[in-house]
Amino acid sequence: MTNATENAPQTIVVPAPLQAGPLRPWAVIVHNDDVNTFDFVIRCLREIARLEMNNAIEKTNEIHKDGASQVTFAHREHAELICERLQGRGLTVSVERA
Repeated sequence: MTNATENAPQTIVVPAPLQAGPLRPWAVIVHNDDVNTFDFVIRCLREIARLEMNNAIEKTNEIHKDGASQVTFAHREHAELICERLQGRGLTVSVERA
């Protein structure tokens, strides 16, 4: 004997395709410390975060005055890479969702 459900057509459910969207930005935040000089922080921001000179100076002043500054925004992996490279130079840096 054959069961009726064995001969019934089966429905295959195909998941919807993944849709790519824009990568959410993450902020690289440099925090003030009493160790690094203005010139050193500016140089690090220029070399690692690729800031223009005027922007690096502005961000360094903001770090000193306000205690921290969001120096750049990037997708998560790139923001974490910038963070690690700045930390490797001795700066206090964090990454958070922008």
